[in-house]
Amino acid sequence: MTAAVPPQNGPSGLFRAVVASVEAFRDPSAALADWRALSPDSYASFYQTEKFLLTWLDHFGVREKLSPFFIVARDADGATLALLPLGLFRYGPLRVAKFLGGKHSNYNLGLFRADCAISAEDLRWLLAEAARKTRDGPHLYRLLNLPLRWKGDNPLALLPRQQAASFAYATKLGDDGEAWLAARLSSDTRKKLRKKEKRLAGMGELRYFRAADRGEAKLILDAFFEQKRGRYADPAYEGDLLATRAFYEALTAPDADAPPSVELHALTLDGRVIATFAAGLNAGRLQGMFNSFDADPEIAKSSPGDILLTYVLRDCCARKLGAFDLGVGDARYKASFCDEIETMVDVNVAVGGFGELARPIFLAAGAIKAAIKRNPRLHAAAIKLRRS
Repeated sequence: MTAAVPPQNGPSGLFRAVVASVEAFRDPSAALADWRALSPDSYASFYQTEKFLLTWLDHFGVREKLSPFFIVARDADGATLALLPLGLFRYGPLRVAKFLGGKHSNYNLGLFRADCAISAEDLRWLLAEAARKTRDGPHLYRLLNLPLRWKGDNPLALLPRQQAASFAYATKLGDDGEAWLAARLSSDTRKKLRKKEKRLAGMGELRYFRAADRGEAKLILDAFFEQKRGRYADPAYEGDLLATRAFYEALTAPDADAPPSVELHALTLDGRVIATFAAGLNAGRLQGMFNSFDADPEIAKSSPGDILLTYVLRDCCARKLGAFDLGVGDARYKASFCDEIETMVDVNVAVGGFGELARPIFLAAGAIKAAIKRNPRLHAAAIKLRRS
């Protein structure tokens, strides 16, 4: 597939001049034709695909007490120019439009036709027009975790922005997995991983696989949620675990005519899953969603999660995938395997006076979150407090 040309930034007013209609749909199915016209395969990420977002809405829409808010702009011929897959969230009387997917989405993007010449003023107009035309529309747009660049400049990042609390980590892949690992990891790191893998293999039969059927998928999900439950022994977290389990079961179930939307990878020791990795595939880019490893000290000290990633990356190269990412959030293993740090930004756009009053509060909250995450002591204390 030929890579899509990214939307072009242009002088103010060019986009508005070709827009004939702006609508905001509360029913995503009403926007399906527009969604498919601006396929995420060309313009966005796995997190903007129908399967991911509609499945997330099915499992978290009621739980999050949101209503879908899909903005669509079309030209005079009815051709789709832009689509923003958002939802309306309530904070008391305040209505806030945000991207769907919550904490399960690492990259939030709008879909814009490639020949759009769009400016920050055009985007402000589009957001205001969608709010104006909608009964009980948003007072504020809070668009978080926007990659600064995605196949070129990200149009939404033209709006007034602040740096997000965390970066994302990605890398380009090669055709030969062993050669790619040799180029990416130092000889000392590879030597240590080989030694750890040999140690694990001395404890029993070590096997890597990518789930090929429901049975293997269930085995990996069982292990992942058991490992997570062991780390977060909090009754309040149990409900979230159950909802997340149902969500990923739906995403990893194979369709009749297609592979599952989310791949599950595992490393086993004598049949016991000791490390898991899940990822969504879109347009030749595998996007990491979650991972876990067995906390047994005898196993954990051999870094089974890192060893599993070496197998996953070999598999990616063998399948001729072009790119790989480990999503948002700082972690040592991400920097080890990914050599591209992707800047993420947050955008807060007010619509009307109530939104203007609320905007500084959300800006301050974002700044505080970023400050905590960038201070190791504060971050550790916040995690401890959250789990207490």
